[in-house]
Amino acid sequence: MAPLTLSAGPGNLMVATSGAQSGARRSLGFIAGLDLCYFLLALLVGLGLSHSLMNQPQLLWLLRVAGSLYILWLGLRLLWRALPAPGAEARQLRWRDGVMVQLGNVQGMVMLLVMFSTFMPSGDSRSIALVLALSAALISLNFCAHLIWVSMGSSVQRLLRTRPRLLVAQNRLFGLMLMAVAVWIFVRSGAH
Repeated sequence: MAPLTLSAGPGNLMVATSGAQSGARRSLGFIAGLDLCYFLLALLVGLGLSHSLMNQPQLLWLLRVAGSLYILWLGLRLLWRALPAPGAEARQLRWRDGVMVQLGNVQGMVMLLVMFSTFMPSGDSRSIALVLALSAALISLNFCAHLIWVSMGSSVQRLLRTRPRLLVAQNRLFGLMLMAVAVWIFVRSGAH
């Protein structure tokens, strides 16, 4: 699961963006929102939500479409973000932003479905303990990945502040990447 947690999905791209714009310390609330929400989703999927989703394809489709639209909106915001006024701070991503990004992260939901279908034997009497252990292990991997991505983002923060054109280029690049992820999710959802 480690390679998937390190991949450039919507959460990791937003963590890097937050690190570049606000610094690592000011991004911790956003990361906490992402990871706590993902932990709760992991528990729900591990305890049976995945069966409900698989039996309700319209609900799964709706989640994919809503998630892709939210990620598209985030990408558009980054793409058209203006330069901050001299001395002004960029808008800091908060805990609730992390929750919203995670709720719209279909890649993360698919990863949960794969993890539990692979590592969770059916009929296991220790299922709650196993769900907790798998969820905790995944969130630990996720948190480490987020620390790597926020560190990469914050390492370029000083450079971006002294060269405003690079900040605009970074916003546009990350915005386009998020929009590409949103389109990919939308197309994969069968909503074309």
